[in-house]
Amino acid sequence: MKTIVDLEIGETAKIINMDQLPLRLRNRYLDLGIAPGSYVKLINKVNFQRLYIIDIDDVELCLRKKDAQKIIVE
Repeated sequence: MKTIVDLEIGETAKIINMDQLPLRLRNRYLDLGIAPGSYVKLINKVNFQRLYIIDIDDVELCLRKKDAQKIIVE
C-alpha cells in the first residue's frame, strides 16, 4: 500500500482510504477537502521530512508525517 509519504515531490495520486486516521482528525481532513476520491499532489517535504506540504483542489496544506502515513493513495 502506498501512502502520501511514499510520493515523490511533484507526484499526484488519488486518495483511496483514510480509515487508519482517528475519527476526529479524519473529520477535520474531510472538512478541508482531504477525502477518498480526491487527488493530492505532494509539493514539498520539509523539516527533515517530518512535514509534508500537499496541494488538494488548489489549496496547500501541511500534514505531519504520522498522519500522512495513514492516508492510502494510488
